[in-house]
Amino acid sequence: MKKILMSLLLLSATQLINAQTKAVSGSVKDDKGNPLRYVFILDAQYKDAALSDSLGNYSIKVRPESKLQFALPGYKDETANAGKGNEGPQVVLNALNANASNNSSGGLTAKVTNQEDKIDVSTMRTGGQIAPGHQKGNLVGSQYLFEVFVHGFITDASGEVIYNSDHMLDYDKIRGGLLAVNDGKTVELMDWDKVNGFTLYSPTDVRYDFEKNMDIDKSHFLQVLTSGPKYKIYKLIKTKFVRSDYVNNGAAPHGHDYDEFVDDADYFFLDVQDKQPKKLSLEKKSIKENFAKEADKVNKYLSDHSGSIDDAYLSKLGDYMNQ
Repeated sequence: MKKILMSLLLLSATQLINAQTKAVSGSVKDDKGNPLRYVFILDAQYKDAALSDSLGNYSIKVRPESKLQFALPGYKDETANAGKGNEGPQVVLNALNANASNNSSGGLTAKVTNQEDKIDVSTMRTGGQIAPGHQKGNLVGSQYLFEVFVHGFITDASGEVIYNSDHMLDYDKIRGGLLAVNDGKTVELMDWDKVNGFTLYSPTDVRYDFEKNMDIDKSHFLQVLTSGPKYKIYKLIKTKFVRSDYVNNGAAPHGHDYDEFVDDADYFFLDVQDKQPKKLSLEKKSIKENFAKEADKVNKYLSDHSGSIDDAYLSKLGDYMNQ
């Protein structure tokens, strides 16, 4: 009986903490009112982080007692309270003098151990080292999440947020590894065992979160479409390289005259309490089965939101179900 009571108390405490978590939005500008991009925002106590976009805007999950740290190379670091309601702090960063120095990464460094992976960055747009030797025509698709390296940060094996403003990142969809470059020439493949997750920002400031779930896959990170106190929805991307199979025998040519990287995606549903991931298909029947314990709520959402079920649909659905 005591064990049951203790479990209930722990569950209630966890639910209370999760209920206090909220997303706030704010902005970062310089002392002349210009928006600042790629400012690193960190809630060090709860290990949440974000980067500001091209307009200086940001969004981050906080708790009432959260204190946010703001850092950008060339500017003095600032700290601010989380703010009230859904409005985060509007922060002004002051430029440093030419001879001054600061912790441009908010006091964090790239502590994750790297393994050099000799890939010439100039080949990233043409498929890395796999495609060029086989290429017969135009190359379609990519083995990488982005055609260029992008800004982002890492969560290491101990749960610490690791950020280095000099490192640019990308994700290898074939090998399932996180890539980093800081000299513009050599790509480093991050040690799988030292990284629990990472966040990348596309060139258009779209945020992509990835994390490990060894019960789903032991060699690839999973994209997190939604994460909350009750549910998570993952997308597992695996990519294969398909060579050109074009044949022209003079009668009826067939096949493709190009090499291609083909993405294959699977989706998974996770109830945070039972911790057993389940396969999720892009169909209403599958969604209803996975959210069966909140049937009325999920049925209402499905009824109110028509259209094709895709990544964006699942993300919004998950956010709604976590409320």
